[in-house]
Amino acid sequence: MSFKFTFREITPEDTEILRMLKLRNAKPEEHICCEILRGDGITMKTWYSKADVALWGEDYIKANSKMKYIDGDWTVSLDMEPWNRTHGVSSKEVTSSPSPRYPTWLTGHVKEWAQKRLPTVTLCSTTGNELLEVWYYGDLLTLNEEPQLYIVPSYFAPELVTARDPESGEEFVIFDGGRHGYDNMFCDEHDPSELEHRPLKRYEIPASKLVLELGYSVDYEDEKEDFEPDEADTVELINGERMPWEQVKRDGIDYIALYYVNEKGKPVQILDAELA
Repeated sequence: MSFKFTFREITPEDTEILRMLKLRNAKPEEHICCEILRGDGITMKTWYSKADVALWGEDYIKANSKMKYIDGDWTVSLDMEPWNRTHGVSSKEVTSSPSPRYPTWLTGHVKEWAQKRLPTVTLCSTTGNELLEVWYYGDLLTLNEEPQLYIVPSYFAPELVTARDPESGEEFVIFDGGRHGYDNMFCDEHDPSELEHRPLKRYEIPASKLVLELGYSVDYEDEKEDFEPDEADTVELINGERMPWEQVKRDGIDYIALYYVNEKGKPVQILDAELA
């Protein structure tokens, strides 16, 4: 299916968009209406932050669209000229490449970053080795009748997934289901003793290339006042700790998926976690 995106200012006739923006305490003048003409002739309507559209371009729109689509099956025409003319935005500004963003706990372990359907990173050890073992705490479960097993929380504690470099023995955390992401930072409380005792087992695959997809759909800047930052620009987490605002925007992901690349070069998903 093809899609044509036409951007324009939000008008009083866009009642549903205005209602949703009001619920979010957002300013209509900082957002832009997007009319989406589908290949079947149906027109849908949504909205985006002007700043985000200007910065992230087409990949941002794909990643944040509520529409379902098959990856690789997009034919997108971006008709942004009416908005560009009104706001004096050049085409170069609209299509500029986004800056890499990924959680701080992965610092030193990202070999490649790309803005695809979602922000996507290839993991590595600090030596640069990207052939890594997967170790985990949790249960293994079949989802959607797929042949591979997904790592899920156990009855006793949230899942914990790490990568281990078989050459150097270095190990680092990929995802902690009890500490990482928006819900764990601001909503869900966990017994600290449960998080400290989660023995790891190896996921039975060879050392492989590991790829993460990350979700960043929470509009932190629009909702910043709700987090009540202090004079040092830190906010309080649900566990009582305080975190710098810029780190919150990086670590407060709302989705994570882990894939390994099998011997045929195909990515196989083994973790799928909604975090908001």
